[in-house]
Amino acid sequence: MQDVIDIRAGEGVLDILLSDPEGGNLVSNEAGERIVSALADLDPTVRLVRLMSTGETFCLGRVSPMPKPGVVVTGHGLKTRVAEPALAVYRALRETCVPVVAVVRGPAHGFGAGLVAAADIAIATEAARFAIPEMARDIPPTLVMTAMLDRVSAKAVADLVIGQHEVDAVTALSYGLVSRVVPAEALDEAVEALTEKARAASAESIRAVKEYWRAAPGLPYASASSLAANLAGTALSARFGKTGPA
Repeated sequence: MQDVIDIRAGEGVLDILLSDPEGGNLVSNEAGERIVSALADLDPTVRLVRLMSTGETFCLGRVSPMPKPGVVVTGHGLKTRVAEPALAVYRALRETCVPVVAVVRGPAHGFGAGLVAAADIAIATEAARFAIPEMARDIPPTLVMTAMLDRVSAKAVADLVIGQHEVDAVTALSYGLVSRVVPAEALDEAVEALTEKARAASAESIRAVKEYWRAAPGLPYASASSLAANLAGTALSARFGKTGPA
């Protein structure tokens, strides 16, 4: 099995490409570190991050970080080895300074479903499928559940976790896991149209929108309003060449 993630910079975009479809596009801890590093060091011209895959499979999970049978590991060791690397990827996707769009052609299971949830926008084809199968191996999927916080209906998450079933793209849309479902032949056009609209926006406006998405949920209304005004004012002042009061 390969461990291949291609990170490509384009005009106003950064593409993170999961490129081992025959191996299920499983993500290792080391590959996850590359994703985190790329998202932490975005070029100022980047307006959009696109999380995509080659082939029909999006991502079927992680390269297992679990120790081999018989190896004694402490709870802290398991936390460091198993939990923190996955959470770091989810956090990087949610907190990077520009919107992230997940492009999903096929199955997204476990960690893959978490990647979709952590993205700000997810465009899926009608062939996409989503599942959280960890409980079948008696593994509590609290990491994936964390990626879905404030993104996916709590009852939907509970059903996915306990029911361990796969849902189609239309059901995932109703859950809030994906933003839009399109026919397979229309996916590339939909992604390119979204990309062009992001490219046309100023970096300041794009970053203001992402910061509001990131910080506003859970704030009291007055605090959310104040944040909205400050972000809008900062972005607009950059457009008009003013850094202080008029």
